[in-house]
Amino acid sequence: MKKMVFGAALLLSFPAAAQAQDDADGAWSGIYFGAEAGVDNYELSAKGDLGLVDPALAGLEASFDGLSGDGVAGGIYAGYNMGFGGGFVAVEGFAGLSDASMGVSASDGVDTLSVTAKAKESYGVAGRIGAKLSRSTVIYARGGWVNTRFKVSASDGVDTFSESETEDGFQYGGGLESMIGPKMSIRAEYVISDYGSAGLGQGISLDNGSFRAGLSFRY
Repeated sequence: MKKMVFGAALLLSFPAAAQAQDDADGAWSGIYFGAEAGVDNYELSAKGDLGLVDPALAGLEASFDGLSGDGVAGGIYAGYNMGFGGGFVAVEGFAGLSDASMGVSASDGVDTLSVTAKAKESYGVAGRIGAKLSRSTVIYARGGWVNTRFKVSASDGVDTFSESETEDGFQYGGGLESMIGPKMSIRAEYVISDYGSAGLGQGISLDNGSFRAGLSFRY
């Protein structure tokens, strides 16, 4: 009799376990969309041969690292999650705005030249792959492509010249996401966007470190 009761209980537990697994996978499957906000930090560095400036200094290398600009950023995103037993994979498109800017000025005691670069619109696509820490929380890595428009302005105190440039970059980073309802989750991530020289010349590099928090909704 005890064996029969045990066997019946075991059989009944299988559908419940399967349903629990389906629920866990379902939470991380399907279409999602959301909005995010955070901060950007752009960094510009340069390294090169001083012979490009003065032939007498050929062979001497100089480096510059420290021109940076912070700003507030926000955007929207949408994607598709594919859940499995231990985690999920996803593809995501995104678009956003930033007001981060960086500038430098030089003066000879009479005239002053100021140059300012501001980040504007961005859009791109990324892939995410995550592992479950619990049924409601995942940790993930992401990587993808981003395109950003920059506005560069130069002024000598009398005349001002402005030009817009769009630059492609490789994006990588990671984050943490947790369900706060049947169809809602919050996430926080840190992402680096590497624009290479951004068309500024050999030995120059531009990148952005961005921390953002987002609120996602699922169908």
